[in-house]
Amino acid sequence: MERLEFLKEVLGDEGYYCLFATDGERRTQNFYSTIEELHAAVDAFDAKDYDVYFALSTFVNSSNRRADNALHLQSFFVDLDCGPSKEYPSQQDALAALQTFCVKANMPEPTKVSSGRGVHVYWGLSEPVPVADWIPIAERFKEFCGENGLKADPAVTADAARILRMPETRNFKDDPPSPVSIISAAPKIELADFVGLLGGVTPVSTNIVEVSVVSGFIAANAENSFGRIVKKIQAGKGCAQLTHILTDQASVTEPLWRAGLSIAKFCEDGDKAAQVMSRGHPDYNSSDTHQKMSLVKGPYTCRTFNGLRPDVCMECALWGKIKSPIVLGRQFKEADEADNEVVATNAKSPASAPKTYNIPTYPKPYFRGAKGGVYKRTTNSDGEVEEECIYHNDIYVMRRIWDTEIGQALVFRLHLPRDGVREWTMPMFSITSRDEFRKGMSTQGVAAYGPKLDKIQVYIMAWIEELQSSQAEDEAHKQFGWTDDSMTAFILGDRIIYGNDEDYNPPSTQTAGMMDYFVPKGTEQGYLDALDFYNREGFELHQFTIAASYASVLMPLTGIGSAGLHMYGDTGVGKTTMLMAGLSAWGNPEQLLLKEVDTYNSKMHRGEIYHNLPLMMDELTNTVGGKLSDLAYQLTGGTQRNRMAQSGNAERHRGKPWSLLAISTGNTSFVEMISRVKGFPKAEAQRILEFRTEQKFFGSSSKAETDKLWPAFKGNYGHAGIRFVQWVINNRAECERTIKHVQSRVDEKAELGPENRFWSAAVTAIISALMIGRKAGVLPFEVKPVFAFAVNRLRERKAFVADMGSSVSETLNNYISEHWSNILWIKSTDDGRGDIDGNPLDMLALPEVTPRGKFVARYETDVKKVYLLPKPLKTWCIDQQINYEQFVRDLTDKMKAKKVQMRLSKGTHMNLPPAKVLCIDFSISGVPDGSEGTED
Repeated sequence: MERLEFLKEVLGDEGYYCLFATDGERRTQNFYSTIEELHAAVDAFDAKDYDVYFALSTFVNSSNRRADNALHLQSFFVDLDCGPSKEYPSQQDALAALQTFCVKANMPEPTKVSSGRGVHVYWGLSEPVPVADWIPIAERFKEFCGENGLKADPAVTADAARILRMPETRNFKDDPPSPVSIISAAPKIELADFVGLLGGVTPVSTNIVEVSVVSGFIAANAENSFGRIVKKIQAGKGCAQLTHILTDQASVTEPLWRAGLSIAKFCEDGDKAAQVMSRGHPDYNSSDTHQKMSLVKGPYTCRTFNGLRPDVCMECALWGKIKSPIVLGRQFKEADEADNEVVATNAKSPASAPKTYNIPTYPKPYFRGAKGGVYKRTTNSDGEVEEECIYHNDIYVMRRIWDTEIGQALVFRLHLPRDGVREWTMPMFSITSRDEFRKGMSTQGVAAYGPKLDKIQVYIMAWIEELQSSQAEDEAHKQFGWTDDSMTAFILGDRIIYGNDEDYNPPSTQTAGMMDYFVPKGTEQGYLDALDFYNREGFELHQFTIAASYASVLMPLTGIGSAGLHMYGDTGVGKTTMLMAGLSAWGNPEQLLLKEVDTYNSKMHRGEIYHNLPLMMDELTNTVGGKLSDLAYQLTGGTQRNRMAQSGNAERHRGKPWSLLAISTGNTSFVEMISRVKGFPKAEAQRILEFRTEQKFFGSSSKAETDKLWPAFKGNYGHAGIRFVQWVINNRAECERTIKHVQSRVDEKAELGPENRFWSAAVTAIISALMIGRKAGVLPFEVKPVFAFAVNRLRERKAFVADMGSSVSETLNNYISEHWSNILWIKSTDDGRGDIDGNPLDMLALPEVTPRGKFVARYETDVKKVYLLPKPLKTWCIDQQINYEQFVRDLTDKMKAKKVQMRLSKGTHMNLPPAKVLCIDFSISGVPDGSEGTED
């Protein structure tokens, strides 16, 4: 058999092929896309006196030769070491043992290759096998070889990334070099036949990767001592295989000795242990021992030990309880103070700057590993220290809190290696219930079940006992903003801000979903640089709106709970970016800004949660007028609607009334939208101060500037608001004096009265915020131009609202216009003649308009008289929020209306009974009917 034919027999036909070559000092590893390319590259390396190897697996890509990159294998193989100190003294002995094995185990004839010293044996397969299917078969084959007396190197047989010597090259470990040659060839075998000869195969575990990852976390905290292993051996509780290796060194086989070295290598006293377990052998050599140990990749498992020396491990009391003898010497390293300072990102805001977390000391008998994770240390009845891993990631309780909705609860923190730090709140009743605890933990990413989950639950109960004895429960703040009227502490996300300090604020059931909105990003200077774009003449409205975001937290000082601002105008004038600029002072502007699609109830819910933070709503253009009227009243009223709780016959707990500025935008006036459904929206107009926006950006250069604003505010937020709040806390008295002074100036210059109290409070807070913001170093805008702009706007709105009230004739005209088709339009049917009894004749007349549907009035076109039914008129007035009684008085006083008895169907075939109606005679009322072309 030629080399190319051999390679096609033992290698798969898909993926990349790997060649490895070394001259003892230099190493090279190349990948090829075909077997022919691999074959062609061999001779060049052999000619340069390189030892040449090839990988038995094909690979997914050419990045590496690790097992996790392996794709297919098309053979099973063993390595028979030969030599004076090896399993077989010579190649002839190895080949004889192989023949005996094949006969005993009924194995087919394999392909044999002389490696120069030893023998490489291959059973080529008819088809390539995916690596996941190959591994369990190879593991079983390794056991099978041991069971049937073939002393194959156990490190080779099940290694998916194994390299072996390339046939038709030379082995330069010998002097002169020995040829690597094909001894004999054999036909391929079907995979099913090969598996059948092994007597069954354990399938690959589907969680092998997960177990490997978890084991890696645990191993990072492990500190293994071979001395501890020896102590357990001396106490009769150790590993029988290691006992044999230590006490019968002269008779220990080379693979079993190497297995012992694999345990020593990963112990802190490994060098000493390797010498102790090797020096009793007649061929002991210190450098050879170290070289052998350096090639070991990991500690051998109990299963591997059993394959090397069967029928020993099965009798061990630890069989099936441990995976490797190395755990007998394992002790976990406990974290010290420096280890407990961990830098990580917030799980919900991975783009934010990393933060330092100080992990608390775990309650005894639990402790934190030096590299993280929860461990438990106890002493058994024999006085031996026992340790176990409860959970491989850091999970702990921050504090106990009292939540008015769910009672006592715990605030958890979980550190995940890829996802950052996650915090959440869980009620006590969920912690004490196994099913609820499992659901709560799995929701947050704690991967555990069965006994492992039970151990985590017991660990958490230890936290509860520890915290109940060491600290009082905290209040779960359900709202952001000021904690009380003293204004000495301010809640912003997961922080309680004081004058010169900050503390942790645990999430409540209400605030938990918004905590990450306030995680700072970028820098304060980056925010201020972006804000400077608006610091120019003509941008007073923008400066006013941005300052309103800060002014919201000053509203409690104005004496008015809340007020509203509305900016309207065409698209593309920068309304949304204004709001973004203001919100960036507090947190993520995209998440804090409410959109048109958000429901009315969600807007009110945000108002309650924000408490003092600005409530900014973008694009109210499509909101119906009735909802806007409700919005105006409820926003400035400062409270949610009263509702029943979801369970139980009780009202839902509401937070404290909010005191804030609500700022909205739209393409249309707020008041105009309300006026579509309401006759006199004067009250709403007094609560919402409106501003029309105008185009400020023209040309490509302006667009280039504005294009930078949005990403600048999205990339730098959550800094300036903290500094502003701390200045207010530290200068509370000065803030109150500023508010008082500014309000008197605003009221005087704009000539505001009590009915303008909401406007006065809003503008006062905004101008005061500008003054305070300049002192705090967060608002660069000049105060005077903004003050002048605000006063002028107040005067305009005051004049506008004063003229808003419709006259009585306009109201009547609106009513008749809306009910045109419900009115009988007809000429008068009065006649001077009477019947034989002297009663007036009821003459028939042809109606000009016959009423359809609801009949509300009669209008006699020739004499200009209208007769109005009171009930439909009253209903309409109520719908338009018009005072009906006042309207009737106005009709009587100003239009000479009279209450009369009238049969509205008079002159038609309808025979309706007389009714009490309001009669208005336009011919004598003095009110023009429009025929003269007069203009109001």
